[in-house]
Amino acid sequence: MADNASPQPPSAAATSPNMASSAPKQSALEQFRKQYKYVQPNGKKPSPLRTPMQQPSNFHLFVKAGLPFLLFSVGASYVLKSAVEGKNLERDKSKGLISKSERQARLDAEKDNMMEKLNKKLKTEEFDNTKRIERPEEILERRKKEREDRNKWYKRTWRWITWQQ
Repeated sequence: MADNASPQPPSAAATSPNMASSAPKQSALEQFRKQYKYVQPNGKKPSPLRTPMQQPSNFHLFVKAGLPFLLFSVGASYVLKSAVEGKNLERDKSKGLISKSERQARLDAEKDNMMEKLNKKLKTEEFDNTKRIERPEEILERRKKEREDRNKWYKRTWRWITWQQ
């Protein structure tokens, strides 16, 4: 009888010792496929009760997920920028600091006033650009002569006091 029996794979014989009924295996496999909606081998359409989910389009995905994220990011950066700017303005006001534009305007006004004063002074006084500048040797010579002149008087007075001639 072992010769007449159909050969079975060793794994099948090992898993199920009672091979008399193979029908319950088929029904369990069909139930599993129906439950988890695997592709059916006969090309049957899935049951109308449960339709498989369709993938959302790229635009729909952007509108549902990307657009809110983008709006949140842009809004957060705007709110943070305005908050930090307001904080810095309040700190500068409390310390008495001024902005760069106000400082620049103050410096420009001060420069204009100084230029007006210089121009008035140049118009009222004669400015001679041909005046000669003394050389260092000439300065030393002049100082030496002044020193000698000063010493002559002292020398003369000392001689008179001590009766030296």
